[in-house]
Amino acid sequence: MLAGRSASRFTVVGLLLAAGCAPGALDSGGGPGQSQPQSSDLVTRLKDLSRPDALLIVGTNGGIVPPKDYGPVPAFADDPGTLVKAAAVVGMPVCSVEPQALAGASTSLTLTGMTTPDAETACKNDDLADMLARLGGLKTDATVVVVAANAAITVHSTNNGINYFYDADIGRLLRAARRLYVAACIVAPDDLALPSPSGQLPGLSVDEALARCGQ
Repeated sequence: MLAGRSASRFTVVGLLLAAGCAPGALDSGGGPGQSQPQSSDLVTRLKDLSRPDALLIVGTNGGIVPPKDYGPVPAFADDPGTLVKAAAVVGMPVCSVEPQALAGASTSLTLTGMTTPDAETACKNDDLADMLARLGGLKTDATVVVVAANAAITVHSTNNGINYFYDADIGRLLRAARRLYVAACIVAPDDLALPSPSGQLPGLSVDEALARCGQ
C-alpha cells in the first residue's frame, strides 16, 4: 500500500544522521518489535516522575520530562527507542522532536539543541491525529517503523504488507510511532530501494533495512 508519492528527499536527512540506528536497541530478542524488560532504574525514574500531565519528550540524544513548575528538568541520555519502551511500561505519554537534539544543563544532554520550552511548544502544536489513526490501524505487537532518507515503511502490519510513506509523512510517521510506543529505527541517510518506471532504484532492501535495525 502506497501512502503519498515519491518526491524530493526528506529535508532533514542530514539531521537524521545524528539519530543513527543501533541494532538491538529496539529489540534484543524475541519477535520483531517485541518489548523487552527495561532497566529497573530507568523504569523507576520514569515512574517517580509520573503525574497526570507528565510527558516524556525524546530527541536524537535522549529525553526529558519537563517539570510541572519551575525547577530542574530531569534528563535521560538513553536512546529514543529505549526511552519509549520504558515509557510504555509506566504508561507515560511520549512526544518526539526528532530529528532535533535536546539541549539541557544536565550532563545527560548536550548544551546545544532544542530548548525545553521550544520542545514543549513543538509537542503542543504537532497535529498527528490523522497519522496516529493510520498507524493505529496498521499496528500490531510486532510492527516496526523504518525511516530512510527517501521513504518510511511499516512492516509486520495488520495488512501483512509493506506500507510506504513519503515526504512530510516520513517525519510524521516517526513521531506517531513514538506516541504509540511502536518500535522505530532510522537508517537515513541511506535510501530504501523503491520501484520506478525505469526499474528498481538503488537503496536498501526491506530485509537489509530490518537487519540494520537488529530485526
